[in-house]
Amino acid sequence: MRRAGIVVGLLFCFSAHAQEAVTTPERMDGAWVALHHSSDGGEHVDACILKASGPTLQFRATGKELSIQVADESASAGQSLPVTLTAGSFTRTFPMTSTETGTLSARVESDALQDTLEAFKKAPSLTIRIGSIDSDPIPLEGSSRTLDAFVSCMKTHEFGGSKKSGNKGRH
Repeated sequence: MRRAGIVVGLLFCFSAHAQEAVTTPERMDGAWVALHHSSDGGEHVDACILKASGPTLQFRATGKELSIQVADESASAGQSLPVTLTAGSFTRTFPMTSTETGTLSARVESDALQDTLEAFKKAPSLTIRIGSIDSDPIPLEGSSRTLDAFVSCMKTHEFGGSKKSGNKGRH
């Protein structure tokens, strides 16, 4: 009986510490949402995410890299295309590659990401051009707090060269 109690106790301890991946929204304004992802049930943040209009556009910051992803149903694995973001007078082209069917992605330098997000704050809408095809405009008005939440998450967790004194604890 005592052995059964010990086994049950150990099983309870292990199951109590089993943690699942969670993605938590931080802020949402219009078509934009800032999220953070944790692989250990919320103990540590391993990614900050900024998404627009469902799966269309996503910026992601981790301890390893900053990246941009764009959904493109016609993209096949290994295909490379230029993706241009236009917001007001701001234009930036990212050479992107599809690592899986339907998604183009590219690493982004910290300065390029910061400049892009700052330009988004000043424009009423964003257009994504994949190759030679333009998307419908994505509204940017009212999104500055959501963009700031993403940047704040990056700074808090020291992702992408955004340094802040303090720990990398829970956000």
